Amino acid sequence: MTPPFPSREELRSRGYDRAALDQYDQWREAHREAQVLAARLPQVFGNPPRPRITLNVATGLDNEWNLADERIAELSARDPEQHWMEVTAEAVRDCRHYFTFSDAEGWRFYLPAFLQHGLAGFPNGDHDAVYHACVSRKHVDLLTTEQLAFLDEFTALCHKWQSPSPLPLLSPLR
Repeated sequence: MTPPFPSREELRSRGYDRAALDQYDQWREAHREAQVLAARLPQVFGNPPRPRITLNVATGLDNEWNLADERIAELSARDPEQHWMEVTAEAVRDCRHYFTFSDAEGWRFYLPAFLQHGLAGFPNGDHDAVYHACVSRKHVDLLTTEQLAFLDEFTALCHKWQSPSPLPLLSPLR
């Protein structure tokens, strides 16, 4: 996968200084490490069953607090995914609150989708929701030892490359 930022040569042509280019190299390495981790997601998480609390059900719980079985079925029908790999980046972005309203079955199904999309743009991408879920480990009862170890690797990656600000790509440094 190509990093979600310009090439080093493009940055140089825009007038970025050596320090910015060195930082770029660090971010590119962070992205490479994230992609290596992401490549293991299908093997580690497999094909868990679809949970009762889908993304739209979680949103319903957030908005309405108590849901009747009929309402759960209605909201669940809005989520077409039958496999976590079918969950779109847009759905992940729109449901960052998912882990607050989910359960162990939901974590087992949606956690790899959130990880996949968080790692796709790493380190510049939006991975805060899944990072906090991995740290809190609120509903990990159904995760295997291998899956829990993967969460440890993900949080270690985040800690390793955590930066107070993203790579400044908007204007050349002179």
